[in-house]
Amino acid sequence: PALEARSASAAAAAAVAAARSRSGMAQKQLSAATGIDQADISRIERGLANPAVSTLERIARALGGQLTIGILFPENE
Repeated sequence: PALEARSASAAAAAAVAAARSRSGMAQKQLSAATGIDQADISRIERGLANPAVSTLERIARALGGQLTIGILFPENE
C-alpha cells in the first residue's frame, strides 16, 4: 500500500508540474491564483507533499483544467 500511495503522489506531482509548465505560469503566479503558498506548490511538484483533493482541484482550476481521479483494475485473466 505505501508503494501505491507513493506512485499516486508521484503521478500527482508530475501532473501539476507539467500542467503549470504548459500554462506558462510561474509558481508565484499559481500561488497568487490559488492562495496556496509558493513553497507548498514547490513541495507538491517535487512529490514532497501529500495535497488534499481540494488543493489539487484549486490548482487544476487555476491552470484552466479540471481534476479527474480514477481507479484502475487489472484485467481478468
